This record gives sequence, C-alpha cells and structure tokens, in this order.
Amino acid sequence: MNKIKTYKDRKVVWVDYNELLDGKMPEGNWICLATSSQAKPDSDKFNRFTRDSIKNGILEFKGHGKFGELLHDWFDETMVIMETIENHSELNVITTWHNNESLANTFWQCFFATCLPETTDYDNLKLICTDLDGKNRREELANYLNLFEQAWLPNDRR
Repeated sequence: MNKIKTYKDRKVVWVDYNELLDGKMPEGNWICLATSSQAKPDSDKFNRFTRDSIKNGILEFKGHGKFGELLHDWFDETMVIMETIENHSELNVITTWHNNESLANTFWQCFFATCLPETTDYDNLKLICTDLDGKNRREELANYLNLFEQAWLPNDRR
C-alpha cells in the first residue's frame, strides 16, 4: 500500500490490484475506487476480491472505466449470493458504476458524493484506489488531489 496523501480527512492510498488479491487490504472503514478499461477482468479473481473486501469492512465500491458497470454488477451479484444462498447477514455496501465519466470526476466523487452508513468513522476513513489492468495511477491521482485543493472541478469528459 502506498499512501498518496490525506484529503478531506480521508487517507488516500494506491494499492496494486494483485496486492489486494493477496489480501493486503485495510481492515474496516474504507471506500474502494477500482478502474478497468483495457481487458475484461477475471470474474473469479474479482469474486475473491469482493468477498475479501466485504470481510474487511468495505463501505462503498466505485467501479470505473470501460468495465466499471460490469465490476459494479459482479460486486452486487456476489453480495446477493452471500445473503440469499450462503445465509450471510445483510450487507450494507453501496456500489456505483462510472463508465462514461473521467477518472478525475469519479475520484472527486469519492470525497463529495459518497453513500456511507451512519456507523462510518469519518476520522479514520480510507480511500483505496486500484487499477485492475495493472496501470499505476498513483501520480495521476496525486495530481488530481493537488488540483482539488485549488478548488478545481473535473468535467465528465474522459
């Protein structure tokens, strides 16, 4: 995990997707922004990621890029299976998809347009960012944060 910086009291961290698959994810109180546009993600790996992230207290999942809606759907499908077939207690993870929005816009929404439960510990909220295609976007996100600090608002263009 590579901390980028803290913005709006949210610790922003870049994590390689393979590290997340290896179980290197935060425990409790986190939002995930996952982007994927180059190749259709592996559904079995993403199912494992979804289950591990739920086990580790994810609060919200934002799927971005060409496959953002697919990621959102897979996440929701896994939650439904866990609740209805596996008798898991009700899951309270909000999921959204952002296929036709820029990464900057979706990233901005992680600070200003989230749907978090009442039990959220806002003093210890983390934003975990990853790219399922293996691209390191740490510097790009750091640049967006610098722009956000200057009151820049992204547009919806890719």
